[in-house]
Amino acid sequence: KIIVEGSLTIRPVDADVKIAAGTIIVEKGGTLNILTEENSEHTVTVEINGALDDQMDPEEMMVGILALEGSLTISGNEVHTKMAPLSQTATAGSNVLVINEAAAFAVGGELTLTDTQEGLNVGHWNFPACCSYTDQTETCTIAAIDGNQITCEQTLMYDHAISSNAAYITRSVVIRTSEASTDRGHILHTGAGKFEVRNARVENLGRTSTDLIDSTVMAPDEDLNFPPGQAKMIVSHQGSNQIARYAVHAHHSLVEAYFSGNAVLPVGRDGMVAHNSRVHILDNIVVGANGTGIFLEDGTETGPVLNNYIIGRGGGSRGGDDGRFSSQSGTDMAHGGFGIWCRGKLALVQGNHAEGHFGVSPFAFFVHPNFISDKVIPDVEGTPAELAGKKLKDIKPTHTNGLQLQSYGGFVNNSAVATFQVGIDLSYFSVSADDEVGSIIQDAFIKNLALNGRGISTTHSSLFTLNDVTIQGTVAENTITGIWCNNCNGCTLQTPNTTLVIENVAVNRGGSC
Repeated sequence: KIIVEGSLTIRPVDADVKIAAGTIIVEKGGTLNILTEENSEHTVTVEINGALDDQMDPEEMMVGILALEGSLTISGNEVHTKMAPLSQTATAGSNVLVINEAAAFAVGGELTLTDTQEGLNVGHWNFPACCSYTDQTETCTIAAIDGNQITCEQTLMYDHAISSNAAYITRSVVIRTSEASTDRGHILHTGAGKFEVRNARVENLGRTSTDLIDSTVMAPDEDLNFPPGQAKMIVSHQGSNQIARYAVHAHHSLVEAYFSGNAVLPVGRDGMVAHNSRVHILDNIVVGANGTGIFLEDGTETGPVLNNYIIGRGGGSRGGDDGRFSSQSGTDMAHGGFGIWCRGKLALVQGNHAEGHFGVSPFAFFVHPNFISDKVIPDVEGTPAELAGKKLKDIKPTHTNGLQLQSYGGFVNNSAVATFQVGIDLSYFSVSADDEVGSIIQDAFIKNLALNGRGISTTHSSLFTLNDVTIQGTVAENTITGIWCNNCNGCTLQTPNTTLVIENVAVNRGGSC
């Protein structure tokens, strides 16, 4: 264990640096910097190698890098081109990729190629067990670059379609769980200090699974008497699937945080998590999250989610959020298999792209007010003054028709070319009686590679404006529904002021549409 109470900088000078630790703790007032120099070839690798101890740490905070009101900066060299489309289909049995931007990558670097298979029967009640499904995501280690051709060290096992993107996942700073570690690590910041994770590769972190959350419960020891307000806490229930051990996690951070330019792969449940924190989540690659790639957990998150590339690998419970919502008091969400999942409407979600296979949906909003209406938006630098320090139920919208996506944030210019059950999943969007706009979905392109599914699905919602939205199917004789509306309390979904294109799907509108 490494405990930082003063200042510690880990930075290579004339050789690569590798550090192994079970847990690194940055205490209040402490500072930890993990850095590489621009234009230097040297790297830093931090390997987490440890085992959780339920006796000493019943709530499972340890094993990882923890900033407990300390300052944590992880910063690698900037990667200017993080993804680039294939100019030709890459074929199984070959080891050559044709990419016009090949020169932006480096020999020895790694590319993730997405699963682009078509026609999966994701609507079958027993998928994937029914259908001999194999995830076709794979990695190319670059052996040579010649013009627009990249030679991989490995022979490709699968085809990867033209225009699908190769994601560059090599970084000069690597934080990963060791293969020898008993438990997977995590990166967490809480409270004051500083929290920035930039241009790092975060690998095999995040332990919480998509099974039902089962957290440890602490209770006062009733056999001991203490003055009012004091108690000895003991374990009343030892959990088996502790909440919040996510790969990169801002947990009630009281600072404006940044997750930028990282490659996060593969993760246990959730990749990048903002929990009651203002986090700028920018230009990241997130590969293979079983729950959700980017998770805005409480509805109080106001930081922007911009220009991220999310790659699904078919993980998750494949179930929607309603199934656990009430029984788990809203704490066990986003488990189904999502790209970006939002509990509220306050963040700008813009310019993100999803490929691969998502258990449920690349983009989802679940904005039911139960369990969160009394939560307070953090009063940190950068938060709009009209939101900072207010409870969600007390927010005054910027117009008379209620709080909508575009009131303080927005859903703008996002796209998915992937396999999924639902392209954009929208649940519990209320509107006033005289609202003629609702929430605006702006400039969305949604293309489903599966045999079945839905382009947009709404639940307990009656009004949206769809501006420059395209929904497409791919395979012939698919059974995809363009827009599906569910449980509208006797109403019919309205989509006025709409510029909408629906192509190559079996049914344009279904359900209460």
